[in-house]
Amino acid sequence: MPFPTPKTSLAPVEHVLMESISAQAIIDAVRMNLFDHLSSQPMPAAVLAKAMELKTEPLEAMLDVLVDRHLLTLDGKIYANTEMTEEYLVSASPLYQGKALSLQHGHNELLRKSLPTLLKGGTMEREKTDESWAEADTMDGTLQHALNGQLQMAVAYLKELPEFASFRTMADIGGNHGHYSMELLEHNPDLTSAILDLPNVTAPAMQRCTALGYGDRITCEPFDLRSDELPEEAYDFVFTSHILYGCVDDLENVFRNIHRSLKAGGCFASHHLSREGGASRLYQTSVELITRLMGYKTHFLSGRDLEEPLTAAGFGNFTHTFTGCDGQTLLLVARKL
Repeated sequence: MPFPTPKTSLAPVEHVLMESISAQAIIDAVRMNLFDHLSSQPMPAAVLAKAMELKTEPLEAMLDVLVDRHLLTLDGKIYANTEMTEEYLVSASPLYQGKALSLQHGHNELLRKSLPTLLKGGTMEREKTDESWAEADTMDGTLQHALNGQLQMAVAYLKELPEFASFRTMADIGGNHGHYSMELLEHNPDLTSAILDLPNVTAPAMQRCTALGYGDRITCEPFDLRSDELPEEAYDFVFTSHILYGCVDDLENVFRNIHRSLKAGGCFASHHLSREGGASRLYQTSVELITRLMGYKTHFLSGRDLEEPLTAAGFGNFTHTFTGCDGQTLLLVARKL
């Protein structure tokens, strides 16, 4: 029986499947500290294989994959790190992303194995997701991810707010285990912060803040934005980061809760992924799939998504910027009217 001649190419599908090989090569290269070796000295595959106690031929093929992904350069037979690799994938770099990448890879693997079940209506245990935020590697990973420019750019913008110098008390709700608070406290010596997070997170977050020298200016209190009430007129500033997507069905009431907690003239800041930002279409669609499979409606909140319920709750005078090296995260500031 004769087969029909194809009218289209299957290459786009094959290329996507091959991308999984590239992803595995990258995550394993990071875990093996391969880029650390090349940071100290660019070298040929044979020399690197000897240093890492690996076989030359397969390592060379893996290095070529990393060259194709723009993580390495190849000059003759000498492999070297690119500028991006030196900045993010060498463990001695202050912007190292190793645990952040492992965290994302773990989420991806878990969902990959569960995808058919989840599409049929099965659910992941949200309690396990909430519990994981207190684990040391998760805390390190979320900090590293924030260091892709989100934390630095958010702090740079917030410290220049006209109101910032007058802030004395702030609430940090889900703000990366206190790291946003600590950076803001560096720029205002009169500011103190209450970190409000899930009950299992508060103790390790407080330990982290104390170890970094902020124990006398930070408190950590159990709090769930989905159900708990904030104290009235307690704060000059309330900050939320990558948490409001868990409340998208009730944003107006959440914002009324925050509005009541602010003193006169206080400010609220939302720091969340937005489709208006600079993340690629591939990144946005993939994150949205992961988010919905994990039981949330969306991971992306636009300015309009936020401003309408904020206005209804009594906020106004909105200003904003985008953070992260790709500008993927919307930082929206609202004032209590």
